[in-house]
Amino acid sequence: MSENRKVILTGANGLIGRALTIRLNELGYTVGALRSRTLGPHGIDVATGWIDREALEGAHAVIHLAGAPIAGRWTKARQQRITASRVDGTQLLAATLATLQRKPEIFLSMSGISRYGIHRDGFLTEDSLVSEVGFLGKLSAEWEKAAGPAQVSGIRTTVLRCGVVLAASGGALRLMLPAFRLGLGGRIGNGLQKFSWIRLGDLVELIIWCLRTPSCPAVINATAPGVVRQGEFARALSAQLHRPCFLPIPAWVIQLIFGQMGIETLLSDLHVEPMAAVKAGFRFATPTLDTALPLALGE
Repeated sequence: MSENRKVILTGANGLIGRALTIRLNELGYTVGALRSRTLGPHGIDVATGWIDREALEGAHAVIHLAGAPIAGRWTKARQQRITASRVDGTQLLAATLATLQRKPEIFLSMSGISRYGIHRDGFLTEDSLVSEVGFLGKLSAEWEKAAGPAQVSGIRTTVLRCGVVLAASGGALRLMLPAFRLGLGGRIGNGLQKFSWIRLGDLVELIIWCLRTPSCPAVINATAPGVVRQGEFARALSAQLHRPCFLPIPAWVIQLIFGQMGIETLLSDLHVEPMAAVKAGFRFATPTLDTALPLALGE
């Protein structure tokens, strides 16, 4: 590995960014955060196209995690914010990295499993056909394309298509926990839709593996091998919390409350396998839900 251990993160204050920063520091990396311009001198302002080039010069790697939250009803204005934060932000960052005098060796950028669509039969690997169905399908297609300038310039670039990240401190699991702890949890819809997930700790290790593996593929499915149906997940979480699991939420209620966001996330049916990472040698510490949930509830 290069002696240069300077790593720049966007989204350093988010769920993944906080955990990744701690782990990188443990491994001896020097971590710098590229934040919104309003939060400090080393920043990025997507709206104006401003970016602190000096903060990026000479970095060993740049890991791009930033993006506006997708939870909530998708009004037109909210969709625009989500798209700008992911597509425009990635485009600005990748294009800037490509023109630096001392470019980073590595650029890692996030995407989502919605790149495969909303509902698909069978299991999906990095070699499966991609889709632009739905808002998230179109978004992830543009998001991944936006990383292109970095790759074309010779920077080793990997896109991680991430499933639902399990951690009690944030994301989907944090939103679920109050109801499940009260014994009010249950399946969503018919509960038969596949639920592709990854524990936060394994995601952090997967990102670091991508950082440290020169032969890392250009696209990685960041999901655990132990995909389950959503109803199975609800029962497993209830059992872990020693609570009943009997209060289902019908699909029509999800659509009424969340609109298209609920259809494309909570009712999505995708069995996504991390074939590329496993074949290349990555090993999940918690590949199954029964091993992952106890640790995720403490993360």
